[in-house]
Amino acid sequence: MVIVTFLLGVVAFFIYINDMDINLVEDNYYEEELVYQDRIDKINNVSELPGKINISSKAGMIIIQFPALDTVPALDGSLMFYRPSDPWKDFSIPLQLDDSLRQALDVSMLKPGKWIIKIDWEMGGKEYYFEESVILSH
Repeated sequence: MVIVTFLLGVVAFFIYINDMDINLVEDNYYEEELVYQDRIDKINNVSELPGKINISSKAGMIIIQFPALDTVPALDGSLMFYRPSDPWKDFSIPLQLDDSLRQALDVSMLKPGKWIIKIDWEMGGKEYYFEESVILSH
């Protein structure tokens, strides 16, 4: 009786494990690993900027403030909102800074919780990458 119960428990456990949905942090984990050195170089380029990128959230808005630059070159890039707990809610929008190197976004429709904002852009022939975690609470 004990052996049969044990075997049934083991079989039930394997059936349960087989039906579980396994979510990786990144869908294309191995491809991301191959290009990670490029990302390190982009992150190092951010440290050469004259100041820090500041991301703040208040009253359903996220404000991204770039450091003051001597000249404002053309920026081409994107903002990705990454939700670690639910990858189906991830989305990207173009980076569109105003004259004061700032972008304000209405995030009142986003689900509260942890989001990672990933900024990937090209400026003056160099590529940059910056990311920061933000906790949204409405």
